[in-house]
Amino acid sequence: MDRVKNINAWIKNYDNKKVQAIMGFMENPTPDFQNNNFLCVLNQQGTRHNNYFGLTPTNLLIGAIYFSVRHCIKATWQNDRDQFYAPYDDAFQDDSEFKNNCLIFMLFHIKNRITTTQGINHFIPFSETEVNAKERYSSHALLEFLKGGIKEGGDSLFLNDKKQNKPLKFSLSASRVFDAGKEIYRYYHTQDFTNHPYNANVSLYDIKEFFQGRNAQGKLNLPAKVKDKYYKQLYANLQDALKDLAKEIQPKVYEYGFLRE
Repeated sequence: MDRVKNINAWIKNYDNKKVQAIMGFMENPTPDFQNNNFLCVLNQQGTRHNNYFGLTPTNLLIGAIYFSVRHCIKATWQNDRDQFYAPYDDAFQDDSEFKNNCLIFMLFHIKNRITTTQGINHFIPFSETEVNAKERYSSHALLEFLKGGIKEGGDSLFLNDKKQNKPLKFSLSASRVFDAGKEIYRYYHTQDFTNHPYNANVSLYDIKEFFQGRNAQGKLNLPAKVKDKYYKQLYANLQDALKDLAKEIQPKVYEYGFLRE
């Protein structure tokens, strides 16, 4: 396998940090299981000696594939050193369901660390009316993308293509993740904000912080410690749905060559 290009060399072909429309960054650590813990989505480039992949509407699905093939299989002592490779070819490009499933997996995964404390949240997956937000969002970039308003070939966050692009379609497992996530967003917007600042642009990470709080070390408390039983159930539903979606993505990881037997 020494001559096979690894997944990090492959994804660099799609990285263009010079474009104006960067939605966020993905930290790409060494391409093996033991470093997957460092793989996350952030508002800004971090300080570790890893590549920070600029996520834009043109490469968002590629970024989501990278993220998902690395996170959909849990690290164990047996696969700890296994390497992730470039795909065999471009066959995955014709698999819209796979690409879209990867996007949903990335958006609702615990390693999506997008937060409004670090900048504009370009990753809001639900419209204001869907979740009863009380104010208009600062960015509709992801919503436009999900509706098919931004093509993989465009480079503007605010591209209005006159052609009717079709909304992204998802498998049943991905739709379940999407719906479970929507319930969490909806629940946030129903809260009493008399004593807390309201955040219409809230991210999933921000919502977790709102309900779970942080410990003395500044880390997010575990959902198990939350007193709000309804939130706890909604969060558990999302995690269950994500596990099912991961199982759906797993065979494709081998089929397309990101992992090799």
